Amino acid sequence: MNLLKSRNDWDVINKSLENNQITIVDNFFTQATLFTLKNRMLYESKFHDYYGEKRYQAINYFPNEDPITDLIVKNLKQKIKTLPQFKRGWSFIYENESNGVKLHADPSIINLNIWVSDDDISTDPKLNGLIIYETFPPSDWERKDWNGNHKKVKKYLEDKKIEPLKVYYKNNRAILFNGMYLHRSDKIAVKKQLNNRRISYTLLFGSTEE
Repeated sequence: MNLLKSRNDWDVINKSLENNQITIVDNFFTQATLFTLKNRMLYESKFHDYYGEKRYQAINYFPNEDPITDLIVKNLKQKIKTLPQFKRGWSFIYENESNGVKLHADPSIINLNIWVSDDDISTDPKLNGLIIYETFPPSDWERKDWNGNHKKVKKYLEDKKIEPLKVYYKNNRAILFNGMYLHRSDKIAVKKQLNNRRISYTLLFGSTEE
């Protein structure tokens, strides 16, 4: 069973990833996959992690724990030649107005982030996306610095005058990039009602800590 939408540009995607480029792929999942990933978060009552008031909640996925994620990983490995081992994943559901995930890096070789919520939820088409800085944390920083101290990361980027790439929100848009690039959510601003919540699905492949 293939949960990825049929496409003929996998060679282009592979080449982009081999060159360590931020790779944006639209129309990534089948509609059935999107429906499942979205609705199981919309109607979930118990989350693994709660990130403060008016921010977001998360469900964690690890290898061999979630059949849908395991099948997505299997499909991806058939298409992406150099995809490292799957380490973990999340689904995030955000409050209707939120600052989202703060500045950080992940200890992964490739991140896959995809929005599974609908296009028409946004109250501002310039918001709800992903902000990526094509730079790594300083080599003398510890994990607590780049994955737990967003103020330190922000000051570093400002001091270095590093400009980000802003990836605009779009349903079924996947972004694949080096997880050690510093990144954050753009501001979340969507319509009221539960069915308009912004929902993202994230998978981490490979580890920089092994």
